[in-house]
Amino acid sequence: MNASGVGSDDPILLVAYPVRLEDDCACPESPRVLTVEASAFENDCACPQAAPSLLLRSTPTLYRQVEQAYVEETLPHAFRLLLSPYAPQGPVVVNAAAWARWQHFQQPQPLSEPVDFCLAEQALLWPVNVPVRFPSSRLQTLTVWLHVTNACNLDCPYCYVRKSSAHMREEIGLQALRQVFQTAHKRGFQSVKLKYAGGEATLHFGLLRKLATVAQKLALETGQRLEQVILSNGTLLKADDILWMLDNDVRLMISLDGLGEIHDRQRPTRSGRGSFERVRYVLEKIALPAGMRPFITVTITRRNHNHIAEVVRWVLERELPLSLNFYRQPLSSEGDLAAEEEALIQGMRAAYRVYEELLPPQPFLNGLLDRVKIGGHLHACGVGSSYLVITHEGKIAQCQMILEQATPPPQDGDLLTTVQQGFIPLISVEQKTGCATCRYRYLCAGGCPLETYRRTGRWDVPHPNCRIYKALLPEALRLEGLRLLKVHGYLKASSLA
Repeated sequence: MNASGVGSDDPILLVAYPVRLEDDCACPESPRVLTVEASAFENDCACPQAAPSLLLRSTPTLYRQVEQAYVEETLPHAFRLLLSPYAPQGPVVVNAAAWARWQHFQQPQPLSEPVDFCLAEQALLWPVNVPVRFPSSRLQTLTVWLHVTNACNLDCPYCYVRKSSAHMREEIGLQALRQVFQTAHKRGFQSVKLKYAGGEATLHFGLLRKLATVAQKLALETGQRLEQVILSNGTLLKADDILWMLDNDVRLMISLDGLGEIHDRQRPTRSGRGSFERVRYVLEKIALPAGMRPFITVTITRRNHNHIAEVVRWVLERELPLSLNFYRQPLSSEGDLAAEEEALIQGMRAAYRVYEELLPPQPFLNGLLDRVKIGGHLHACGVGSSYLVITHEGKIAQCQMILEQATPPPQDGDLLTTVQQGFIPLISVEQKTGCATCRYRYLCAGGCPLETYRRTGRWDVPHPNCRIYKALLPEALRLEGLRLLKVHGYLKASSLA
């Protein structure tokens, strides 16, 4: 077969994550499903849990192309990108032979060739007369935001925390951890993810060490997997802190909103000085030399939207995972730093051109567009189902954006009971007016519910950024297609010229 895969009789499917297959379609003869390792992305939101994939078995049932599949036909060498609305893990890149087989299913057909089962596993083929929906499944991970402190050494204009010196006492934190693992065990979660945040959580690094160590012991006692991440502005970290995180498998997320003065005017210190140089020092002189690769998150506002491409290049050149997120106005704020819609789109497109130029091999699609997550999900976040916030006082809130609405934990110790009774309703994208027929509905899931309510007064409508998502998602998906081609050796440098 030639290097491009064109002219081969073997169907080729390139996918982002490993897939479960019940037949021999992963064999190198025909077809080939080539996979790359997935990587997680960190941000300050309550990530949704993906809907389960459709488990397929060889049956006489007829299948046909799923409705509203997205097709990108501008990839090099006659490759195409396909994405089902119900995709279990993301888009698929196919060569001409696999594309021809998919086209065969414009009319109902039985699954007969190995490639058919691969296409069906990716929800690109669907059984005739079977309702098109995600099967129900048990949620796997309970994510908990531990609000360690209200204090911070920076004065970011978009911060939703009312600053004070108040912080979590050790006994409150330890009690909260016991309740978290009790809740996870009672609800049947297989894993717990803890996010230590503030304010600036690293102002109390000794407390973080104590809580993380106890969490490890509780996870062993309850038999649950544990993930831990510290959300930080990156200015206070020392070499010993980074080494401790590496030794204890605690990840790090750092906010970086631009380079130099662009970052400084959005994230100044309490005295009005810049913070970029300190963040750069921590990344380049402490974290990276030690082997720590922090997640970088960028908050895009009207102050920095014209400079996103610059920080994207800086981060990608250091091979760090990156997440681009739009400004969300705090409920208590009277100001608005949101960028104008068309200006934001143009700023994001400039950033995407940098991605295309550098085209990093590591997965980046889930960090390309605000709260959009690739891999079908019914809800934009885990609020009300698999996410909760514990304040420094040990109270419970649905979301970190509404800390002031926190209430005492329930007597029975089940922390999810409290958040499920909160004012943010658990509404799926299928219940939102205007979303039900959108081909992207299971990627954005209707957008942040709290932001939607703040800006529209309703929960059951699309997010105000809907047009932005629709404008940028095709470009983001195309970038993923190019990345998959590059990873698997089907993309030469001249292909992008």
